[in-house]
Amino acid sequence: MGKLSVLEVIRDRWSPYSFSSIRVEEEKFELLFEAARFAPSSMNEQPWLFIFTTKDDGKYFEIFLDFLYEGNRIWAKNAYVIGIVMAKTRFSKNDSPNRHSLYDTGMAVGNLLAQATSMGLYVHQMGGFSVDKVKKHFGADDYIEPVAMMAIGYLGDGTDLSDELKVRDMKRRPRKALNEFVFRNELSNPAFK
Repeated sequence: MGKLSVLEVIRDRWSPYSFSSIRVEEEKFELLFEAARFAPSSMNEQPWLFIFTTKDDGKYFEIFLDFLYEGNRIWAKNAYVIGIVMAKTRFSKNDSPNRHSLYDTGMAVGNLLAQATSMGLYVHQMGGFSVDKVKKHFGADDYIEPVAMMAIGYLGDGTDLSDELKVRDMKRRPRKALNEFVFRNELSNPAFK
């Protein structure tokens, strides 16, 4: 048996600032959300909601960009796709609170990220957006929680980025060592030394 390693689609995933405005094929959209569909969820609730728009959708793309804070808008505008991830925070069956909805939604996004990487697409998730604007625009009730926005597309060449963003785009963000977040038996006992 060969040496075990982390799957390439997990290891190679990263969040660029540089996106190309090249059109993403429609069949790839369906595959992204099909991958999300297969995520596990508490009581099979599947509480995630995805809403996306493309540059070809004109005014909707501009509306979605307006949800973003300026620091994200300046580079995300180059991506072909802008998406919003939301979670239903109550169970459909009995209207009781679903305390696992955000966790489950994150698992669906994880599947989407792996699928995107496998198809040569890049996804940059963003927390810098107006939750209030999103909720108001979509008429979302108190039990629909906007979680994140995403820029999706092919990798760009960086020509549309400021010098500061070019530098940030070239740096890979460091990952914590396992002993910083995995413990055995007690929180004071790192699992791997």
